Amino acid sequence: MLQTARDRGVKVIGMAGAAHQDYLRGLGALATTYGEGWVERVRQLGQVDAALDPAGSGVIREFVELAGDPRKVISIADLGAPELGVRFSGVAGSAPDALAEAVGLIARRKLHIPVERSYTLAEAAAAHIDSRAGHTRGRRVVVVRAVPRT
Repeated sequence: MLQTARDRGVKVIGMAGAAHQDYLRGLGALATTYGEGWVERVRQLGQVDAALDPAGSGVIREFVELAGDPRKVISIADLGAPELGVRFSGVAGSAPDALAEAVGLIARRKLHIPVERSYTLAEAAAAHIDSRAGHTRGRRVVVVRAVPRT
């Protein structure tokens, strides 16, 4: 999402733990840490015209405060967002269009999807457990190899 927004000319402010600040900057975001005082740190980085909640970590009220209007905030993870006037969108747009855009960004070397770890199909349950733990820099990928027919 961050890389797609940057490709469209959007100035992005991203939040992550202290160890991930350089990673966010490398993706083109203005970076700050979450935790106590994060709203003020975001304000210091610039005006917030809109906010996206990709994590559902209970920050909708603060996003509305920063953006100035619940109609300027969208969540793809917080099912309680509509109670505050914020739009919840579990699925939006066309999957083929999104895939085509992603392929175009990859072809132009504007989109990089890091893989943190690969798992075999037999390790799929471990992959799920690890991904739910969060705080990763890359995707976790289950590699399925086709068996040739004989």
